[in-house]
Amino acid sequence: MNYFFGVNNNIFKSEIQIPRFRNRSLKTSNLKLFKSFPQNNKWIIEEVKEDLSNKYFYLLKKDDVTNKDIFFLADKKILASFNNLKLEHLNDFTETLPAYRSNLKIFIEEGGFSSYQSEYPHSMTTKKGSILSAINSLANTNADNNFIIIKNIFVDPIEDKFKAYIVNCNSKKIEEEYEITTNYTNLIEINKKLIKHDNFLYTKGFLGVPIYISTKNKFVSCEHTHPPHEYILSNNKFKKIKELKDEINEIIK
Repeated sequence: MNYFFGVNNNIFKSEIQIPRFRNRSLKTSNLKLFKSFPQNNKWIIEEVKEDLSNKYFYLLKKDDVTNKDIFFLADKKILASFNNLKLEHLNDFTETLPAYRSNLKIFIEEGGFSSYQSEYPHSMTTKKGSILSAINSLANTNADNNFIIIKNIFVDPIEDKFKAYIVNCNSKKIEEEYEITTNYTNLIEINKKLIKHDNFLYTKGFLGVPIYISTKNKFVSCEHTHPPHEYILSNNKFKKIKELKDEINEIIK
């Protein structure tokens, strides 16, 4: 099961396109689109009004999206049985091979746009951990501005603050520190001086999906990051990543 998310702040807006079919058939599903968000330590659920103009996709415009919202497909019976204390695996409709994909359009009003996939697997919501991402490989020193969107979805309806860091692994120093929020689409701006080959984005305590965004002349480019072990070819890659994370944990103590 996947959740879907967008972004809505004073810089970026978004639109989301969610297929009503699986990728091997154009037969549309009877599943409905719902949104949920944390409020007073409970998950609130609402059915999203269906756009009857499109048979094959649920379309969410910029005013349909807030930074707290998560969207998902489910049978309408969920309204009577929804667990407001913990996100549950409701169906396997989005579990396909090849992977089921939605489209997240991120744009600047009166400017350009770029697209990204916005699936967040339910299995990821049940885990705690850390994000480790190399800044230099995805941020752009030639851009006007660089940002990272960090979407966290956690199984419990909490809105807790946690830290994100830019850490230099050679100097063993924290170069920047940010406060971000669980169950929220967070936006942080990356100063160009931080774009170095030995600087890493790191979070401790919660996982999330980081999306790198560069802007120039109001045009937008989105880049996604892979898990760090995918950049290493050796058989001991998981051991190496654990050692790097242990090293960073010592730096941010």
